[in-house]
Amino acid sequence: MHCPTCGQQTEEGKFCTSCGAQLPNEEYAATADPTVNTVPQVHQSTNQQEQTGSAQQPNEVVEKLKSAGSNFGHFFVTLLKNPSEAKKANGNDLISASITIVIFSLLIAFGYHLSLNSMSTGFFGGPSFSFFDSFILPFIEFIIMFLIAAALTFGGVKITGQALSFTDVLAKYGGYLTPFLVLYVIGFLLALVGLSSFSGLIILVSVLGTLLIAPTLILLEQPANGFDRVYTLIGIYIVSLLVLGFFIQSFIQNILSNFMGGGLFGGF
Repeated sequence: MHCPTCGQQTEEGKFCTSCGAQLPNEEYAATADPTVNTVPQVHQSTNQQEQTGSAQQPNEVVEKLKSAGSNFGHFFVTLLKNPSEAKKANGNDLISASITIVIFSLLIAFGYHLSLNSMSTGFFGGPSFSFFDSFILPFIEFIIMFLIAAALTFGGVKITGQALSFTDVLAKYGGYLTPFLVLYVIGFLLALVGLSSFSGLIILVSVLGTLLIAPTLILLEQPANGFDRVYTLIGIYIVSLLVLGFFIQSFIQNILSNFMGGGLFGGF
């Protein structure tokens, strides 16, 4: 080999036999270039993974949303055709059941919002209601009401000695809401065409069905090994109606406070 310092021929070793300069390590020289070349490749691969990961994250969210929408569609159509199939619902249907509860609450809040708007324009330019009071607050309150009904049902399931988790009960409850949701939509449409008296009855039946009939169907699905189901259901009915009465009272107070604050008949 040649010495890189003096250029003379020298034997292999650590030092040059001519000038004494240190010779380069052949093993290091053989592996130096591949090491240098692979480092950028590693960083490049890492950067590509980061870019791919950042691109996949939105896709994963979209896919999850598509999957949830597809599951809800199948859930809703199945229970619309055969509402008794709600007895087969379990924790895997929790998202679809929650969507049903949210949609039901949205429709009720929207109907309440339209009623208040028509009321404010009907009383000779009466007081206007804020969007929060007429829509957002009722929406939240009805979701809470449905969750309370599901929680009361779960309490009844445990008292009667049935083996169901809260997620199972909530999924079944959301499933049994499907026919009452359709019934509410029918009543809502009848109200829009002017059949207010008949539509009011249908809407009342749909809301009471969510509080009375749905818990009954869930508690009657399995044999009871604990407290008697009749007394359990009576207790659920009483508490559910008290909760409904509380929310109705808050709605009435909201309406009266707006009229009293704004003055009946537009302040006269």
